[in-house]
Amino acid sequence: MRYLIIVVSLLLSSFSSLSQQAPPLPIEAFTKHGDYLNMALSPDGKHMFARLRIEGRVVLIFINTETMKMVGGVKPENKDEIHSAEWISNERVVYQVQEMQSSFDQPIATGELFAINMDGSDSTILFGYRAEDGYTGSRISSRDSIKASAEIISYLPDDDRHILIAEYPWTQEGNYLYDDRKKNPIISRLNVNTGKRRRQEFILYPGASAFATDAGEVKFIRWRTEQGKSNSAYRLNEDDDWTPLKLDDINSFIPVSISNDGKKVFLYGDVGEQDLNTIYQFDLETQALTQLFSDLSADIAFTNWDPKLKMPVVGFSHNGKVDYHYAPVESETASLHKRLVSAFGDQQVSISSQSEDGSLVLVNVRSDINPGEYYIFNTTTNDAEFVWANRSWLDPRVLAQKTPISFTAKDGLPINGYLTLPLGAKEDSNYPLVVMIHGGPHGIYDTWTFDGEVQLLANRGYGVLQVNYRGSGGRGDFFERAGYRNWGTKMIQDIIDGTEYVLNEYPLNTENVCSYGASYGGYAAMMVAARSPELFKCTIGYVGVYDLNNMYLESDIPRNMGGIAYLERVIGRDAKELADNSPVNLADRIKANVMLIHGEKDTRVSVVNTEAMKERLEAQGKTVPYLNFSRAGHGVYDESGRLELYTNLVSFLDQNIGK
Repeated sequence: MRYLIIVVSLLLSSFSSLSQQAPPLPIEAFTKHGDYLNMALSPDGKHMFARLRIEGRVVLIFINTETMKMVGGVKPENKDEIHSAEWISNERVVYQVQEMQSSFDQPIATGELFAINMDGSDSTILFGYRAEDGYTGSRISSRDSIKASAEIISYLPDDDRHILIAEYPWTQEGNYLYDDRKKNPIISRLNVNTGKRRRQEFILYPGASAFATDAGEVKFIRWRTEQGKSNSAYRLNEDDDWTPLKLDDINSFIPVSISNDGKKVFLYGDVGEQDLNTIYQFDLETQALTQLFSDLSADIAFTNWDPKLKMPVVGFSHNGKVDYHYAPVESETASLHKRLVSAFGDQQVSISSQSEDGSLVLVNVRSDINPGEYYIFNTTTNDAEFVWANRSWLDPRVLAQKTPISFTAKDGLPINGYLTLPLGAKEDSNYPLVVMIHGGPHGIYDTWTFDGEVQLLANRGYGVLQVNYRGSGGRGDFFERAGYRNWGTKMIQDIIDGTEYVLNEYPLNTENVCSYGASYGGYAAMMVAARSPELFKCTIGYVGVYDLNNMYLESDIPRNMGGIAYLERVIGRDAKELADNSPVNLADRIKANVMLIHGEKDTRVSVVNTEAMKERLEAQGKTVPYLNFSRAGHGVYDESGRLELYTNLVSFLDQNIGK
């Protein structure tokens, strides 16, 4: 391990060798999308693919792991981008694209499947709505156009010619097609060379997710009803009837994967008084239930698998920075992970992929000031080779570190979050504060990872507070449920309590505070300014919902499976309650200067919310700067639009709370 330790030590020492005074960087350094996105090793480890952004488009390249030279690649036609990719053999890759449409600024995943050999040969479309016209230029045109999305559920390792997919037919409403998962999925065996498919099974439950073995047997399914209830069922043999899965020892659970032989299923389920989420292993034959990760103070967010044991062995949770949890089994992958964590120090270390024989491992390393790096680690020689860094134009030495914080809300509930101060902050500093509120709100939470918005604001001299208010994810189902029917009350008070806490404990200017957020965060930015008008000098709402009734009337959520039941659970139907907690009805209480931002094509939170909010504020005599992006949806994706957005956002902050 000596070589790895030397490499990492040099890297870490370079982080601390630069001056503590951060130079102002161009705004586009923070608003540009990442360039090196994700990578995966081929089964034999001789090659790897990488999704890479070049000239504003995401392409796929192939790299020889011995020479580290590019040996091939894929650039989709038109302005399409690579959405995802998977190795199905040592030479062939199946990939999906996201399509650029003239009326939207963000590419949309199409659910199609394409395949290509590493050397560029046998490129073809396998499945999707453009299959009939030969999108990739293939001479094969006998296949059908299929208005559905495909998900690979088994790579069938003993069959080089086929994969097993689940087809999800689209729903047509007028001239529009939606992948709303309201129709019954079809299981098909798909030829990865010709695109021919043979239907294997029809699943009786609309939108169900299917789990299959390496042999292609569907042994487990899960689905959600229109009432929002989660269900799952299993069978030991394909000729058996489906048996509902019921576990008395877990309050709630969601199946996430199945073992290769189909004998065990892995579940995301509750544990302890806080209903924290961990991973369980359930033996379908013996009915034995085993908890894989324990000693939790936060939910298991994701896992690393052991390819030999064919099970998750490393769990990651975010209580402050990052905590690691190891399954109670003897695992070479877990042992290797512990060594890597020791070598890379105070960063999040995960194993992205491994060769089948375990000799090569692709390691991803990231942190609050590291947007992500990849290393290839040779388990035989213990050598690590740096591959690339995402957002390489950003030097971690000039980025500001996130400090985990925790405080107690007024009603006694423990709340955590993060405070980022500008680089070189001193105790006698007096920084203006931006309270940056995450969206969601449920299931989403801020973590100790790189955030371009946070770094932009810190680079401009602002402190940035992020509060994981009740209702956020990551802290267990009890904590998340505590936010239900409290969007405009206790959740808002948590943010106000957190703001007052950091103003008292850190070198911040109590007179210069601004709230900012997107989606629910935009809603909350308005609500904190209405609930505590003396605390906030300005507020910025980005694609925010400002009339809660619009969640039922002007949103795509009710169209989704279980969408209405979800809204009834989290915001309710009471007309007075919805009105009392809608910012459009509280405009007269907002003293702060307001800026509004929205995308004209937003289907999640309609632009009518911002138009109404602007009208109500102007009726109170306010002048409201408003940015409307004609091609944007629920957030601005186009880089020129993002530059315009954040240039105006920083200018607004400078005018209102800047030094």
